[in-house]
Amino acid sequence: MADPKQVDEEIRHALTEIRMVLPGAQALLGFQFITLVLEEFEKLPEAMKVVHLVSLSMMTLAVILLMTPAAYHRIVEKGENTERFHRFTGRMLMVALVPLALGFSGDFYVVTWKVTSSDAFAALCTAALLLFIFGAWFGLPLFRKKK
Repeated sequence: MADPKQVDEEIRHALTEIRMVLPGAQALLGFQFITLVLEEFEKLPEAMKVVHLVSLSMMTLAVILLMTPAAYHRIVEKGENTERFHRFTGRMLMVALVPLALGFSGDFYVVTWKVTSSDAFAALCTAALLLFIFGAWFGLPLFRKKK
């Protein structure tokens, strides 16, 4: 069993990481909802509207996953800091980053297409963005961890 003070500190770090990601995800989600009521949205081709809907769904999923540890802590752990809660919180953060990246990238595709009118260029830029995001969020930390 780990030292309770160490578990408390690790949980504080994990929750701080979530508190850093969550406001940005919520802000992006809000902007995605606002897009739906703009006149320009109606002018988009159906395919772009579907991409936006999928992006909105991914961002919604990410926000839900980021908020889940708070409910879990209260309901399952009855407010106690445990190793199990620490593991759960870390997993939720890591899992939430995937739909967050996909949601962000999907709307990036729509915007790039809108500006350039090129499916190929938008797809290329979006693929580059996804590679960069996953490289920064997962690849670099895993590379550094190995060293």
